[in-house]
Amino acid sequence: MIKEDFLHFVWQHQYFNSKALRTTAGESVAVIKPGVVNQLAGPDFKEALVDVNGIQWAGSVEIHIKSSDWKAHKHQGDPNYSNVVLHLVYFNDYQVCDNEGKPIPTVELKGLIKPGLLNRYQQIIKSNNPIACAELFPKVRSVTKLAMLEAALIQRLQRKGALFKELLVRNKQDWEQSVYEWLAQGFGFKTNAQSMLALAQAVPLRVLRKHSDLKQWEALLFGASGLLNTRHTSSYAYELKREYTFLERKYAINSQLSFNQWHFSGVRPTNFPTVRIAQWAALVHKNHSLFSLFTDFSNTRELQKRLQVQQSTYWQQHFNFGVENKQGNDLLSKSAISNLMINTVAPLLVAYSEYKDETDMLEQAMNVLMSLPVENNHIIRSWYELGWNVNSGFDTQGLIELYNEYCKHNNCLKCKIGVELIRS
Repeated sequence: MIKEDFLHFVWQHQYFNSKALRTTAGESVAVIKPGVVNQLAGPDFKEALVDVNGIQWAGSVEIHIKSSDWKAHKHQGDPNYSNVVLHLVYFNDYQVCDNEGKPIPTVELKGLIKPGLLNRYQQIIKSNNPIACAELFPKVRSVTKLAMLEAALIQRLQRKGALFKELLVRNKQDWEQSVYEWLAQGFGFKTNAQSMLALAQAVPLRVLRKHSDLKQWEALLFGASGLLNTRHTSSYAYELKREYTFLERKYAINSQLSFNQWHFSGVRPTNFPTVRIAQWAALVHKNHSLFSLFTDFSNTRELQKRLQVQQSTYWQQHFNFGVENKQGNDLLSKSAISNLMINTVAPLLVAYSEYKDETDMLEQAMNVLMSLPVENNHIIRSWYELGWNVNSGFDTQGLIELYNEYCKHNNCLKCKIGVELIRS
């Protein structure tokens, strides 16, 4: 079983018998420059330079498993492929011609790839293990594992940071509003993240800051959330609803949220959206500058203490309107704070680092993750079984990305670990 990405790998690094290289028509081929990987539409490699029968050709190289894939992928007549000077395939089963009807020089790699390389690739790609390289993993050098771990972690943080930058663009570079929305999404965790974001957008931070009373903040947020639009016997819910009726008209709030958009079923009471909205409101109310809250701290312990905010009195004693918690609600739990540090704080620091084109905030993000405890899930347990020494949130976040973005999709040839094992 051969995949195109393996042929890309072979061509890019020239892992074949170049002395025996000939076209299917018997012409000699010498590779002067394999070209550069093309990430856009068009041929796989651009700016290549090859010698075919003593004549040098500059242009592109297109790679397929079978020659007939050229037709199957509808390259014929496509102007993007008009400058292909070499067609590289594993099986030659079809004569490919250019737009003028002239045969495009084609090289069949079957039998030319180094046997050891091909065998190691097939051993990994045919593995039934969720981590395809599991059997060969002990052979990987520590330096390679650490390099891939850091690369995967940075990729994960940058991907999440890009989501924050989308908010920043939407809010016309208003950092406070963007952080406010980003934090709201973080407080929604997985189950209510999108509803929390919609709530933050329905009730902008500037509206909340027109009031100093936390109760009015709760009236605005719970009113816009749609969670007051049910039959509540709670006197507190009635007070908030009455206050919201006035504030809704005053600020022309137009929220489309309803009770049905919030998830209570299957969620622990301490993670009910009502509790999270109250905690989020209390944290924002307490901090005049949200941006400074997450970017101006000396160490992670200091930031963790800042996040241990106490919600209002009513929500210290209730899970929902009229649903009393006799034991009382504690401060934001350690696991919830760790989740916010991982999914809210660290990506924000990376986004700001890229915005300022400075590395200080990137290092700060790394330090935050290094200070957090190890996560326990099936992915991390799989790496433990392979002997990976997992010490902190830095490791677990990198390993989760490595598994989800590389192992899960058999992207072994884009992984430093996979490449080392196949090359070795």
